Amino acid sequence: MFLNTLKPAEGSHKVANRVGRGIGSGLGKTCGRGVKGAGARKSAHKNPGFEGGQMPMKIRLPKFGFWSPKAEVTAEVSLNDLAHVEGDVVDMKALLDARLITKKIKYVKVILSRVPNFTKKITLKGIGCTKAAKAAIEAQGGTVEVASYSEQALARREDSARKSALKQKTRLDNLAAVGKVKPAKKTAEQKAAKKASKA
Repeated sequence: MFLNTLKPAEGSHKVANRVGRGIGSGLGKTCGRGVKGAGARKSAHKNPGFEGGQMPMKIRLPKFGFWSPKAEVTAEVSLNDLAHVEGDVVDMKALLDARLITKKIKYVKVILSRVPNFTKKITLKGIGCTKAAKAAIEAQGGTVEVASYSEQALARREDSARKSALKQKTRLDNLAAVGKVKPAKKTAEQKAAKKASKA
């Protein structure tokens, strides 16, 4: 290999089109931009997905799915993996030292392995845990201290369910007391008054 034989990989360098070099070049006069319009100007300022003013595809199609920002900082750890953690206390720092999670992870949930093979007595501290994994840990004599964010999430779910039940009960009580009432039809005078107020 010599310096004079080195050259870029094929296709990595693309020759730029030289525009405005006469009509014989094929890119003279309007330089490939067509005739007039926003695209012919120096700065067309077209957003990605712009379709010339008509309803864009991204708005015509229905919305679907959901993306949770919390998913990027949440991880699941199987129960069998806790055997690789040194010490009896398993917390976020211990999981990080055992390389079971990365630095960006803020929320962890311990789940039961498909083939449970956990025989270590541990204390789970400040980490979420499923019911099956909690039962498996306590069966080996270990203890589970529920994470604060798990307790807060449970409290929010219970509060939401209580509010929904109260709202439904109030709606049913009103329906039982008053019955289904149709709105009264407006008279000709009321319609005329409303029309006059708009004029």
